[in-house]
Amino acid sequence: MPNLKQSNGFRVGADDQDRLDRVLASLYPKWSRTALQKLINKRHVLVDGHPASPKHLLKFGQQVEIHWPKPGKTVSKHPVRPVPFPILYEDDLMMAIDKPAGIVVHPSAGHIDGNTVVEILMPRFQKGPWPDEMRPGLVHRLDRDTSGVMVLAKNPEAHVKLSKQFAQRQTKKTYVALAAGSLPVESGTIESHLARHPGKRQRFAVSSTRGRWSTTKFTVKERFGDAASLVELYPLTGRTHQIRVHLASYGHPVLGDHVYGDPQRDFEQIKRQMLHAASLEIRHPESEEILKFEAPLPADFQAAIKFIRSR
Repeated sequence: MPNLKQSNGFRVGADDQDRLDRVLASLYPKWSRTALQKLINKRHVLVDGHPASPKHLLKFGQQVEIHWPKPGKTVSKHPVRPVPFPILYEDDLMMAIDKPAGIVVHPSAGHIDGNTVVEILMPRFQKGPWPDEMRPGLVHRLDRDTSGVMVLAKNPEAHVKLSKQFAQRQTKKTYVALAAGSLPVESGTIESHLARHPGKRQRFAVSSTRGRWSTTKFTVKERFGDAASLVELYPLTGRTHQIRVHLASYGHPVLGDHVYGDPQRDFEQIKRQMLHAASLEIRHPESEEILKFEAPLPADFQAAIKFIRSR
């Protein structure tokens, strides 16, 4: 058996009956599909106690066990600089921030200027080593133009425990959005499969057969005539772009969403998607105390509400 760091796993549910590598990529977004395939091929992933191939089709009730590799690299040092956004909570293991809209969460091919959330906070994380393919600090994501509560892990052990809570849907998330038009009901649930758009790989779309099952509950908090609705949303799953796609598929896209929205229904004063992560409940990785973090609506969001309300 290879020299392994830690193991964990999950039992296959009704929504997880897909290829092993696809399911793992969905549950553990900090790992790339290629890296997970390598992990599977190295026999570090067992299905019902036996090694499997990346293409193995999981069946309901099977037990998947994952043996994560030991840390293999050290995080490079970054200069300490002032943090340009509020820190809601911090201790030796984790932190919670109020991410402003317009800041990218982690560096990528198009964002390597040192101004992403992860790069700004890097000096506060354990300097190393971190496991290969694990993005230091990052246990979940917010889109660039989504503001609000985000938690980060400060060492690999906390990273695994916090990530597991997101993967197993043990967190409670509340978002606030300005949606176009007047929703037809006061509260409800939007459910669908979400898959990559067949023609535009950077987008996601509702599908009748493909993708991952997703669920978003919502409550209308205020209506602005037929122009817009202030909506509180509670995603029970954590798919990429889930709230944005669900509202758009419901006929009421997020105002200012230039990807899934309808520019003809938007207000020219709104410059970004009006979606805010208002609160997050999560267990502390060591004490297991339930922590709740809240972020107030940012100034541009409040200004948009004031403008629409005054029309």
